[in-house]
Amino acid sequence: MDPIPPSGPCPPAATTVAALIEQAGTAWAHRCALLDAQDGRRYSFAQWRQAVSAMARRLYALSGEKRGARIALLGDATADFLFADHGIMCAGLVRVALDPALDTAELLAQLRDAGARTLLYCGHYAARIQDMRPELERLGIAAHPLDALAHAIPAGGAAHEPPPACMPDDVAALNYTGGTTGAPKAVVHTHASYSAVLRNIVAVRSPWTGDLMLNMRPLWPIAAVLQLAHLLQGGTLILGGNFEPVRFIELVERYRPTCTSLVPTHLVRILKHWPAGRPACSLTCIEVGAAAMPPALLQQAVDAFGPVFSVIYGLTEAPWSCYRPPGATAGVLADPEGTHGLVGAATPGATIVIGDGAAPLPAGEIGEVLIRGAHLMQGYWQRPELTASALRDGWFHTGDLGSLDCQGRLRILGRAKAVIRSGGKSVQPAEVEQVLSEHPDVLEAAVVGIADPEWGEIVAAAVVPRPGARLHGEALAAFCRTRLSSHKRPRHYLVMTALPRSHYGKVLTRKIQDAISADRSG
Repeated sequence: MDPIPPSGPCPPAATTVAALIEQAGTAWAHRCALLDAQDGRRYSFAQWRQAVSAMARRLYALSGEKRGARIALLGDATADFLFADHGIMCAGLVRVALDPALDTAELLAQLRDAGARTLLYCGHYAARIQDMRPELERLGIAAHPLDALAHAIPAGGAAHEPPPACMPDDVAALNYTGGTTGAPKAVVHTHASYSAVLRNIVAVRSPWTGDLMLNMRPLWPIAAVLQLAHLLQGGTLILGGNFEPVRFIELVERYRPTCTSLVPTHLVRILKHWPAGRPACSLTCIEVGAAAMPPALLQQAVDAFGPVFSVIYGLTEAPWSCYRPPGATAGVLADPEGTHGLVGAATPGATIVIGDGAAPLPAGEIGEVLIRGAHLMQGYWQRPELTASALRDGWFHTGDLGSLDCQGRLRILGRAKAVIRSGGKSVQPAEVEQVLSEHPDVLEAAVVGIADPEWGEIVAAAVVPRPGARLHGEALAAFCRTRLSSHKRPRHYLVMTALPRSHYGKVLTRKIQDAISADRSG
């Protein structure tokens, strides 16, 4: 499993997922594509291509040969999940991957919204499916165990048959975003936009044929497009199962991968088990898909692993729009504060401006981040008003605040909608968070607005102490008095053991607001 010398990547010129997989499966037919570290199974590129094609044909028949039918997936990061995930799209069907962390009501709401009539599930969720079965039957949704379906499909030995045809404009996936509150909101990606995302990834990454990528992230989010891109570049994907820090370290030592993808929460947990002075490991690129990693955490991670961190900026609506390669991380050693929020230059297929797309703001000015390119979503599923609001004149309005420097690099400074209005004045949470993070005992901080009858909103902060440190609101208030104007200073502090985060590493603002409100009333 040692990496081999470079031999030229397979350029993803095709515009459907099926064509891309056919291309890669032919180019590296006998090389190892997948290694499942949980059961030891290995699949060559030819076997991966064959399993995906066979799954596509099986699911196409299962759907009643209805192109565009939505197929839901509930499962874990296994080879069988990948075969189904890729097979759905290759069949001209629509991938609707579900987050297992959602409760039953949320899962059913997404299934209803998508209009799915087929649900595939891994055996681990059989009991949950059984509890859901009466409602699934009422909705006309047939649930099938993925394990049995996948194991009935040959992988090797049989002649390869291509999957049913799909077209660039066919919908490939519905990707639910926003998570746990409000009505379901699904982002629509076609084969053309999905392929454009893959081209953006391949253009800025630099693995070689046979390069090893360790994956311990779920495969249901849009972020799983990275794993497919790695395969399209001739890399080997090691499926390590659900993330657990000690297990991650063990797999790095066993397989010696050169790259992996993590979120900041993963890094925090790994560093707790990473011995001081440990020799450098095989990883030369750790891709982090969140811009808001605190400088202190990045510094600690660089001290442990070296300057191997790349930063990805994108949204479900516009994946992989910016990229900061690992070499650029070296700057954190000299200026950790100056690199905070810096996500790099636009990927080749993306165009980014600040402010109004017709009259962009000059370098250094702060405004809303706007993105355009072939990788943008088609829109929101059955939400025309929301689509029209987000996509205007070809520009996707992200709701993120940022600025571009003279080199065209993007810095993310917060969310436009996160602005706190207190006593008629505006407060940017990111500015207050930056000050709190400079306190020597603060590991990370999140600042939110809390409804208040007198002020409209007050500024409140949740803070996580560094290991062994003790934090008190009085000390933090004294610290902020010398660094922030009076209207920007938090009026309430809540000390937490960890900030609540989504899988992507984004701080869950609503949960923090609820916790602070409960603490104030208590």
